[in-house]
Amino acid sequence: MRASGSLGVVNVVCALGFGVFLLLPGCSPKDPYVPPDLLYLFATYDVGKNPTAVKAGDFNQDGFSDLVTSNISANTLSILIGNGDGSFQPHVSIPACKEPRNLAIQDFDGDTHQDLAIACSGSDEVAIFLGREDGTFQKTALYHVNRTPVSIASGDFNSDRHLDLVTALRNDKLQLFFGNGKGKFRLGPLYEYGDTPTSVASADLNRDGHLDLAVTNGGPMSSAVSIWLGQGDGNFLRPTDYRTGKRPLSVSFADFNNDGAMDLLVVNGQMNTITVFLGNGDGTFQDGLDSGGDAGPNHGLAQDFDGDDIFDAAVVNIQSGSISVLFGKGDGSFYYPPRHYATPRGPFALTSLPIASGRDEEPGLAIVNNAEHSVSIFLHHGLKSREQVEASASTS
Repeated sequence: MRASGSLGVVNVVCALGFGVFLLLPGCSPKDPYVPPDLLYLFATYDVGKNPTAVKAGDFNQDGFSDLVTSNISANTLSILIGNGDGSFQPHVSIPACKEPRNLAIQDFDGDTHQDLAIACSGSDEVAIFLGREDGTFQKTALYHVNRTPVSIASGDFNSDRHLDLVTALRNDKLQLFFGNGKGKFRLGPLYEYGDTPTSVASADLNRDGHLDLAVTNGGPMSSAVSIWLGQGDGNFLRPTDYRTGKRPLSVSFADFNNDGAMDLLVVNGQMNTITVFLGNGDGTFQDGLDSGGDAGPNHGLAQDFDGDDIFDAAVVNIQSGSISVLFGKGDGSFYYPPRHYATPRGPFALTSLPIASGRDEEPGLAIVNNAEHSVSIFLHHGLKSREQVEASASTS
């Protein structure tokens, strides 16, 4: 399936897109904002039943991006090998575990091939798949956790130069696993805190060289994102909560105001909002800034789509069947309205999609459609230079 859009004139207080501002006849400061149309639906591919997560990597090391999805109702993973032009080969199904919900990609055994860690929500396990140079994977280990892992992230949490894992458990817990650098893990601390965790992500939020954690708590008693500051030895301080919109479902990181401090992007499943928390650089955050998108936001990420060196946000909306792209102002807020793109039914998660390494092209997006058992590829039209924009304006 293929759909395309066009690059038109963008009015941002009488401005053309991509950071180019021109005074056009008839413009006034009250002209409405028209978001740029930068993406188009290129193709949709079948995967396993009810996919819930998608990640991009180069599994066969040919320089082209590949994809993996976790398919919660099929108990499988789907591997799609990229052709380097935005298209993919038909998916290869891999038996995974019971109800694979979320996944992380890293080289856990140091052989330069990307590996997978899977949060298996139906069997209370974390599964490890080690990658081979031909793009195939082998399940090598299963680790039991204390009930319903829903999200997983990786990083070196104990400063031994080996990658570790953290998984958010639905029964208000976080479980750490410490890696040995050879693809094996041992049980680490179990923290009990929060209210129905829905996602976990890791980054150095206070710039002390140690990884910290952000966890969204989607239960009705919390509706908060918890910040866990890491001590560099695998332990974390008692978290600090920041109130978000209702039922936060995902958290990710970006520097939205270009001050060098990491900020948070939280997607709230109820009331149809996303919340940006601007970081102070010391692991603390300012009050959240709410923005609207479309109905039923479920997952989001930050990316500079329009080339102005300011992070934007892309959010999949499971109820409205759309992606919303919100263009950043550089202060943690976004221009309104967003640009919406229709998707197949039930868009559930997304990932940034660089098509090939070393090429000067804008990354697109890959979206898993839970109700259609598919993954959709949205490619970027590409950015026009100042000369191209001015030439287009002069002929219009």
